[in-house]
Amino acid sequence: MKKMIVLVAIIAMGLMLAGCGTHMNELDKGHALVKEGNCAEAAPYLEDTIAQPEDILDLAYAYFLKGKCAEKAGDAALAYENYYAAKIVSCYAVAHDTHVNLNTYGRSEFCQKIIPEMLAKIAPDVGEVSKVEAIVDKVDATLNARYMERFNPALSK
Repeated sequence: MKKMIVLVAIIAMGLMLAGCGTHMNELDKGHALVKEGNCAEAAPYLEDTIAQPEDILDLAYAYFLKGKCAEKAGDAALAYENYYAAKIVSCYAVAHDTHVNLNTYGRSEFCQKIIPEMLAKIAPDVGEVSKVEAIVDKVDATLNARYMERFNPALSK
């Protein structure tokens, strides 16, 4: 009888561990598809993450992955738009991180160096400075409206 109970316990623990390892959220699914080079199938997962992010950094990374896909597709304006959104969100996360650790420094590098370099590289392909400025204004307005709607609904009306 004891052997049977131990066997059932081991099987149950194995199933629980297997279940924990296989859970993927929308961002994980989108990231896996982007990694495979399948941006078209990744797009709905990235959009779902942007619509309902579990974490602010999920939002930033979803924008970043969308930027990579747009860049790969040769759409400089859309790549710039998404990279810029990733920069704004990641910089916000770094600025409001109350617990400074190595991850904070890593995100700061992403926010202050890596993405700005990507934006500078893509900007000439977007076109005139006015087009870049229009993208920046659009993203700023979208993110501001999103912030107001999510975190301060009274001010968004």
